[in-house]
Amino acid sequence: MQRRIQILLGAVIGVVLVWWLFKDTNWVAVFAAVRAAHWGWLAFAVATLLLSFVVRIWRWYYVVCSDQKVSFARMFSATQIGFLANFVLPARMGEPIRAIVLSRSTGLPFSKTFAFVAIDRLTDMAGLAMVLGLTVATFHPAQPIQLPADLRNLYSGEISGVLVRRAAETVAFGMIGLTGIMFLFYLQRERVVRWTGQFVGLFSKRLAEKASGLVGHFTEGMSAMGKPADLGRSILVSLLLWGIFAIGHWAIFKGMRLDLPWYSPFVTLSMLAVFISVPGPPGFVGPFHVAIVAGLLLVNPGINMDVARATAILAHLINLLPVVLVGVWCLSTEKMSLRELKQESEQVNKQAAGAEERA
Repeated sequence: MQRRIQILLGAVIGVVLVWWLFKDTNWVAVFAAVRAAHWGWLAFAVATLLLSFVVRIWRWYYVVCSDQKVSFARMFSATQIGFLANFVLPARMGEPIRAIVLSRSTGLPFSKTFAFVAIDRLTDMAGLAMVLGLTVATFHPAQPIQLPADLRNLYSGEISGVLVRRAAETVAFGMIGLTGIMFLFYLQRERVVRWTGQFVGLFSKRLAEKASGLVGHFTEGMSAMGKPADLGRSILVSLLLWGIFAIGHWAIFKGMRLDLPWYSPFVTLSMLAVFISVPGPPGFVGPFHVAIVAGLLLVNPGINMDVARATAILAHLINLLPVVLVGVWCLSTEKMSLRELKQESEQVNKQAAGAEERA
């Protein structure tokens, strides 16, 4: 029931955002902006995205291979299938599916591969924290920003630059807090396993053994946290990865012939981090587009709205199409079905929810 509500809420949010952003669009002007684009720069943006696919695996290598030797091909397939799931399935199912694919292809316990995914997301947040920090450091608008007239029906007030910086700071501090919790969990892993068994054992001894085993495998998968060199390398690669994302955004803006401040990619990446973190429809349709347009308005309040909309549409396609094509190819090579993986992910969630209810 909770997942259905989440899916429904995401669909509603997506529909509302798409309607709000595109309701007064001059599509002739949008297509004119697309036709006038510099396709060499846009091709370069696609190249940066494809490069990011490889760099992601480089980052994950230091997490996974600090505990278990796994081939590049296995990690690549698991990651790209997970991204495909995030883009085409509701409720952000890509992360558990990435763990399921890696578990299937390597024979490792799911709880351990899920820990690999969790630590990878942790190092990913280091790169995002850098982006948010650069946004806070560089984004200082001289005056509050007023939305264009055709977008004021939902919000007619001003957007303060201070508000944007405070939001970025809040997200950054939240990530620091989560990182601290993960480190504490790892440092106290033996106690956590013991306490889990003791607590669940109050209700079921058989379930306690299973729960302790799952938590034990999870903490084993966190072994990179006990190897500062591997974790540090993963974080450094994460910084490089987010730098590649920023270059990709810069190339899209150049391709759309936009004259923007140098820090614009960091602002749009920050907006994306905020908007796609909330429940949304498959493909991030709506939240992705609003995030790009919001970032462009923040750095250039006088931007032509139809050019901004065209930029958002192209940026979304540049991100969506390679993920779908490479993800489908990986599904084919692994001889897996996305529907089957979705069902397995839902079963994992049901088992976890059932364990919580029994506890």
